[in-house]
Amino acid sequence: MTRLRRTLAAERGIALPLALGVLFVVAGLATVAARAAINANHSSFRDSNVKRAIQAANAGIKAASYQLNLLQPLPSECVLRATSGGPLSTAAATGSWCPTQTEDLGGNASYTFQVSQSTPLSYNSNGQVVTERSLVSTGTVNGQSRRVFVRVTAPGGTPLFPKNYAAVSLNSVNFGNSGTITGWLGSNGNITLQNTFKVSGEAHPGTGKTVTLQNQASVTGSKTPATEPFSFSPVNQRSAPTVNNNSRIGTLDPWTSPGDISWNPTTRVLDMSKTSTLTLSGDVYSFCRITMTQSATIKIAARGPLQLPLRIYMDTPENCGGSSGMGSVSLNQSSSFQNLNSSPASFLLAVSGSATKATSVDFGQASAPGTQTVMGIYAPFSTVSMNNSVDYVGAVVAKQVQLSNSVKLTYDPLIQNLSEDPLFVYHRTEYLECTNVATTTTPDSGC
Repeated sequence: MTRLRRTLAAERGIALPLALGVLFVVAGLATVAARAAINANHSSFRDSNVKRAIQAANAGIKAASYQLNLLQPLPSECVLRATSGGPLSTAAATGSWCPTQTEDLGGNASYTFQVSQSTPLSYNSNGQVVTERSLVSTGTVNGQSRRVFVRVTAPGGTPLFPKNYAAVSLNSVNFGNSGTITGWLGSNGNITLQNTFKVSGEAHPGTGKTVTLQNQASVTGSKTPATEPFSFSPVNQRSAPTVNNNSRIGTLDPWTSPGDISWNPTTRVLDMSKTSTLTLSGDVYSFCRITMTQSATIKIAARGPLQLPLRIYMDTPENCGGSSGMGSVSLNQSSSFQNLNSSPASFLLAVSGSATKATSVDFGQASAPGTQTVMGIYAPFSTVSMNNSVDYVGAVVAKQVQLSNSVKLTYDPLIQNLSEDPLFVYHRTEYLECTNVATTTTPDSGC
């Protein structure tokens, strides 16, 4: 019994089982850690693919938008690419949605997008006539897919100017002194009115922006922010720089005081001074620069009821040599445009402007005493300035509108008769993420 007790109390032979037990525990913990690491790595890989899939879907949206604005398809047309990386073309749509286009981005990533036909032209909340398209894009990376939806709109050009708006400035505005706007004022930025400046109508700042009234400035109508931004297509000069009525200047279009007029048909630069006058009676003119000082006057001859509006196109600075002042109009002292027609829709000044060079329309001082400037000014990439008692009737669209010192700007509904062939440049107005797969046969279902 004593020997048995000694044998049971001895610790010999326990080391191996204990070591094996420890190894089993360590192996179990290692297995759990490895499984957790594998799961974490899988989740990280999946999350990375999901993010890349959204990026791929957005790349498809950008490609679709670029193709639309590059080829300018008609509302009933689609942009097609026969093969991946092949040339683009336009063709009549055979359904409400254009055929799908797929592009391999490499690295097991791709996108597939579809573009809808344009909706019929209609007024939006800003009083612009626009058309819309829907874009749906699916991005796929290593089996993970994500879908996005974008709505884009393009101004239709018929009419050219937003309904009810005497002036629209894409940038913020700050008007002072004693000017008056009769009609609506719009901006994509803030609107600040100072001193006794008055808007007899509504003033709508951009989305999330404000109207600030200082001193005795006033707005008689609504001041609510816009629900969507203003967007304007570039000036569509068509063939105006080369096919125009410039050759009439000084012949069929008479001028007085020719010694005070400098006209270069090659550079398309017109300089007028003193009491010189030029009467334009053609249909289309193209200039690189117009400068008028003292009492110089450009008259728009009376036009018949079936005649198209007279159009003056200011070409881009780049097409005019790029030197300072090109692509701009400058009126100083008592110089003026005198429209001998009663409607502002009879005369359009369209300023092409530039994304890199400053261009402007400057009514620097008073027009001829007692006269009104009746016209439409469309300058979405330029600054339009009116100062010192200018009395303007029609409508103005510009990148920047500047008004001061007793300016009168009056909206005339007849401006709605002025239209241009649109370029259909589309701008994003809505963005949504969709279910990974369309819920019906309609491409934008689930968005």
